[in-house]
Amino acid sequence: MSGIGQSSHIAIAVHIGWGHARPLCALAARVVKLRGASVTFLTVGSMYDQTVKEVSRNFVNGEDALRARIRVVCLPSHPTDRLDRQVVGQGFEKQFKRLLAGEPVSCTKAANLPALPAPSALVLDMCGYQLFEIARALSPTLKVVVSTPSSLLSVVGMTGPYKRDGQREVHAQIESLMEETGKPLADAATEVFTAPDDEVLNVPGLPPMYAYESHPQERIFKLPSNGQVHLDILNLVYECDAVFSCSTEALEPPETVQAFTEFLALNSRKLYFLGPLAPEMDDEANVEEKEIEKTPDIANFMQNVLQTYGERSLVYISFGTKWWTTKPEQVWTFLDILIEKHIPFVMAQASPFCSLPEEVEAKVKASGTGLITRWAPQQAILEHPATGWFLTHGGFNSVVESVYAGVPMICWPFSADQPLNAVHLSENLDIAYELHEVRTGERGLKPLRRTGKAPAGTPEALRAEIHAVLEKAFGDDGAQKRRNVHKLRQGMLTLWKDGGEARLASEQLLDDAAVCVSR
Repeated sequence: MSGIGQSSHIAIAVHIGWGHARPLCALAARVVKLRGASVTFLTVGSMYDQTVKEVSRNFVNGEDALRARIRVVCLPSHPTDRLDRQVVGQGFEKQFKRLLAGEPVSCTKAANLPALPAPSALVLDMCGYQLFEIARALSPTLKVVVSTPSSLLSVVGMTGPYKRDGQREVHAQIESLMEETGKPLADAATEVFTAPDDEVLNVPGLPPMYAYESHPQERIFKLPSNGQVHLDILNLVYECDAVFSCSTEALEPPETVQAFTEFLALNSRKLYFLGPLAPEMDDEANVEEKEIEKTPDIANFMQNVLQTYGERSLVYISFGTKWWTTKPEQVWTFLDILIEKHIPFVMAQASPFCSLPEEVEAKVKASGTGLITRWAPQQAILEHPATGWFLTHGGFNSVVESVYAGVPMICWPFSADQPLNAVHLSENLDIAYELHEVRTGERGLKPLRRTGKAPAGTPEALRAEIHAVLEKAFGDDGAQKRRNVHKLRQGMLTLWKDGGEARLASEQLLDDAAVCVSR
């Protein structure tokens, strides 16, 4: 990317998913701290307050002047359909016209934000193809950089392969299917992006997998059609000026990085690794200490565990804010075994689909070794010296937080990027175990390509696997995984230091996008 001027102003826009928005809050802060530039952060009302709070988490006392360089602008959105494109698009177009004209902007949350020079670059989340089309129509020479908030592995695995003429081939398949069947674009795209169950997937850097292995669990809720989202990601990756990953190169398979880098190089474009995009370590520690102080029951429990059982003795359990199993008795079995083994645990019961039976709640309380809570300060728990293992769905944000804390994982993947992440973490990086006997449904109980074995699907097999995994986790094998994740953590802590890889990559990206140092 060549520079287009000396403006010290960039725009960031994200409208789908807090996990997509959160790393961009950290990016905004880094841009301000590195260049003294101004940032206009455009997001929807449902994420506005979170965005303002998260941006502030990236600054400490004495940095108020820097924090003031980031203004958050609220975009209108559909009241119920988060994937709606029309309302968000209209709001973005109105605001972006003003930004490009160097005019003041206002929104329902903030009035009379002062005029700034037109932005030299626009950073878009990978799901923002519609916003890209609007921005390019308004300013054909504007530099557009795309953020991939999930692992690069999952982007390539779920929407690739990326190759010369790949975009044209996918569009031709979708158009042909629409003509043959009369299906609307979103449905046709979903079919094109969904491989037949028995097809063998060859994702760079992973062992071959059957397509059905991407769906190890029956869904407890209906996911919206993902064809349009996958098509948007593919289009944006093909048409943008550059891509940056919120991951780190050390967390990705080298084969994935090489394949994607070579694809971008076909059009003289670059890939930048900017992860981890989170509050800097010292600041984050202060914030997380305050967060855990807000939950004294958790803080007291963790401290008691540390005193009674020692360091790295506790298992933290969380499947994120929405994922849950159609067979919750499997989770209760895991808790039973933890209680039997006197392994302390904290479980975040965040999913709206999780209903805790009274008898389970009573048993956990009576044990004295477990705590179940609706909400938990995840990073604070992972950073606590009592925490030894993380039972997780394997979503990318949770993976990064776990590595950042130096905590190895036990993976229970459900869907999306999680199955690919689980294979990579357990087979390549050797920092996790993957549970197989927790799989459910017709797809989940089919054989794994890499082992040739199918889960037995019985309570007895589940108990045996949990016992075996916990024995390994708290033995020599688990100690090796802990050393492996600690090595990744140590590398991660240097990435944003002076001379660190993420710091250098961000400087290069800002140079390429002509974001100059403000004096």
